[in-house]
Amino acid sequence: MDQSTQFFEGLNHRPPEPLLSKIRGTVRFELESDTGVDVWLLVFSAGSVSAAQAARPADCTIRTDRTFFNLIASGEADTFAALLRNRLTVEGDLQLFPYLNHLVPGPPGAHEPRQWVLQRGQRP
Repeated sequence: MDQSTQFFEGLNHRPPEPLLSKIRGTVRFELESDTGVDVWLLVFSAGSVSAAQAARPADCTIRTDRTFFNLIASGEADTFAALLRNRLTVEGDLQLFPYLNHLVPGPPGAHEPRQWVLQRGQRP
């Protein structure tokens, strides 16, 4: 299983995210490869995100090649930089695009800031 599939399937097992609690909408991902186009649909609802392979219309559509999305799914590429460099395209409700950053991991070796602050506050 590649990074993209792990990423999308992993979204179904995440606890609700407080930062996404007021977000409602659907995002369709079209990942191009040599064998065709894989389509994933994300549904944002009350802090939860679910993912399924479904070719339905959505509020926002994101297109890129599967190999590049594997870099995003592993934290090695940033979604905003990818958009600015034309590595991915976004159509429809652009307000949903920034919330993707709450779902993808940070760069390799990065730390979770809340945990880091908690650990710094502890005395040896």
